[in-house]
Amino acid sequence: MPRFLKSCTVFFSLFILFSMTARSQNPVKNYTKEWKEAEAFIEKSLPQSAMAVVKKIYTLAKKDKQDAQVIKSLIYIGTLQEEIREDNDQLNIAEIEKEITTSREPATSILKSHLAELYWNYFNKVRWTLYNRTETQNFKKDDIATWGAEDFHKKTTELFLSSLKEYKMLQQTKLEPFEALITKGNMRHLRPTLYDLLAFRALAYFENDEKEITKPAYAFEIDQASAFDPAADFATRKFITRDSLSDSHKAIQLFQQLIAFHLNDSKPDALIDADLQRLAYIKDKSVHPDKDKLYYTALNHIARQYGSLPAAAQAWFLMASELVDKAGEYKPHGDTTHRFDKVKAKEILQTILAQKDSSEGKQTPTTCYVISIPVPWNSNWKK
Repeated sequence: MPRFLKSCTVFFSLFILFSMTARSQNPVKNYTKEWKEAEAFIEKSLPQSAMAVVKKIYTLAKKDKQDAQVIKSLIYIGTLQEEIREDNDQLNIAEIEKEITTSREPATSILKSHLAELYWNYFNKVRWTLYNRTETQNFKKDDIATWGAEDFHKKTTELFLSSLKEYKMLQQTKLEPFEALITKGNMRHLRPTLYDLLAFRALAYFENDEKEITKPAYAFEIDQASAFDPAADFATRKFITRDSLSDSHKAIQLFQQLIAFHLNDSKPDALIDADLQRLAYIKDKSVHPDKDKLYYTALNHIARQYGSLPAAAQAWFLMASELVDKAGEYKPHGDTTHRFDKVKAKEILQTILAQKDSSEGKQTPTTCYVISIPVPWNSNWKK
């Protein structure tokens, strides 16, 4: 993927949500003419010329109180300056932090989520230089070049959690007004609110435990069978720990909040999707000796509860997948427990295929929102 496209598409699925909002008193302005001019310069590999236009858009958007365009401009500016200034990562972070101090909700929540990602991306660029660094003897709060791995983890965690602090407002921010700017995946309905988008962005961070941080002797472990409980029960379970930096604990709490939010939805699609992701994560991280059995039982509960609803097809598919895996343990002259598991799996898959609309089980989308921006990036920019 072209460098500029990769940098921008990561976050464009968020900023497009702000082209209009019921909370705003201002008519929506898209600055179409100006953006076409900026993109023309980008296609010609003229970043400085493009930057001048984008900064003009930023100034207009600030004056007109167009939050979406402000965020879009900031993302473009941060990316365009990669090739034309030193220490761009640190400067970009500082600029977003400054923007947050004057922003308003829900733009503030989006910017915090974006800033969290900027911090973590910067850490991943310099992580190899931090392996032998302790908790920074020369630590300076305002100089991230002096930070250690735990410093970045704490800051990134703080920002992702802060991006969800105004959860009630975010849960009321619907996405329907933004059709013209969203290139839909085949599962848009699984992320019906801004809260869903920001929560799953945070989960992507907390689910990833490949972080070079020191874990305490009392590190949190998912050892409770109740982690596999049905959605309504799981949402109320208590998972207590002294490990305040545990990503797994924060991931569980986020799943609980997401599931609780969708429990009373008129259509269960978003609930089922969040619940299946929860179960997959729990199965992967759990240290419970019977986790495979508990996982299958939980899948079976979802499949039986929602029956032939299209949204339940993925649960049936995952059950079939588990049966196929277990069938490999069958031994003709030994353990015959899983002798007919492949037959059971085949029956389940045939049932899914026979359903009128079972697209959820037939294909798994990589994203619910995809913004296609045909912007080439040339490493040999013309100055």
